Amino acid sequence: MPAPFEREPGIARLECTRARAFDIAFAQGLTSGDSTALAAAIAGRRVIAVSTPTVDGLYGDTLRQLLETHSAQFCFSVVRLDERRKQLPVVQRLCRLAAEFRLDRRGVFVALGGGICSDVVTVAASMVRRGVDHIRIPTTLIGQIDAGIGVKGAVNLAGQKSFVGTFHPPAAVFIDPRFLATLPVARIRQGLSEILKMALIRDAALFELVEEDASTLLAKRFQEPATARRIVSRAISLMVEELARNPFEDQTFERLVDMGHTFSPQLEARSGFKLSHGEAVAVDMALSCVIAVELGLMSTHAARRFIALLERVGLPVGSRLLSAELCREAMACATAHRGGNLNLVLPCGIGQATFVGNDALEGGVLERALARLPRFAAAISLENAARPPRLQEPLHGSAAF
Repeated sequence: MPAPFEREPGIARLECTRARAFDIAFAQGLTSGDSTALAAAIAGRRVIAVSTPTVDGLYGDTLRQLLETHSAQFCFSVVRLDERRKQLPVVQRLCRLAAEFRLDRRGVFVALGGGICSDVVTVAASMVRRGVDHIRIPTTLIGQIDAGIGVKGAVNLAGQKSFVGTFHPPAAVFIDPRFLATLPVARIRQGLSEILKMALIRDAALFELVEEDASTLLAKRFQEPATARRIVSRAISLMVEELARNPFEDQTFERLVDMGHTFSPQLEARSGFKLSHGEAVAVDMALSCVIAVELGLMSTHAARRFIALLERVGLPVGSRLLSAELCREAMACATAHRGGNLNLVLPCGIGQATFVGNDALEGGVLERALARLPRFAAAISLENAARPPRLQEPLHGSAAF
């Protein structure tokens, strides 16, 4: 008689970690079709390039010419995208295209566009054949310093921003600041919001650079002054340093880069996405500064200085939608997303930050901060009124997003 089968509590262990790395590099020539870096990355591969109508009108032919020269075979998909369209049906459309195009395991997606384009391409690339490569070419400032350089992508579902997503690192990210020359000023402002986020949590010197050159950065769309490239590079480096500590968010749910991203997702969604991501982040950061003042973490002077710069570059520092009810709902969503702890990032001055829990906002702290924020904003508006007027939206020109 064979021995009876003995059930063990565990049979074997399979380690499921996978080392991945990718380069983020300045790549000259992307706007003119003379990029050796991109040419090397796609050489001999089947390529699905994805872009949006505005970007396609500006740079689509340039990318097509490069693909014709260096890719074994390619197809080009132009998709209308905004936060309301950042949904699973768009991802499904790209996956169906990959099937029809017979994209193989060596094939690669190329995302030419802003952060939303990167998001949907990342999700699609992670699903096709259980994961194929994708390359990001961000054409917006927010894409170049934030949305296009991380390892994840997501789409909106059930009224919740970025509720469904994946961790799928790109094969490469190519940055060409010359894309920014065709951006509307409003899009530059949105990117500045994320740059100022990194300055607030990590680098007072970066804040001072932006503070000194803000008007020129807007007017020249980061083509000037000489500090523009340094600011972009520093913001990217800081973001990468923070992401490298916990790229797959499986080590801890405390992330300094969540500054400005606790109340903003709910604010964006509640506005029907009429409030842009960068604008919502600016409002969130302004409120976070006032909460930090209430808790004694940040001086009134530092908070006013930071909020003043947000206002001076044309970013909102308040919203009629901002209420205790919205904030409490946002805190509940953030707590669920962060493993049961709020981990609200609050500044301790400009260049440093810490985490607090739900209990820190009890006892009327949140309500007092919400009441105090409009008074902060009103006083700062008066102060900024004495400065030169900020750059208004141009009456002509194209937008790359």
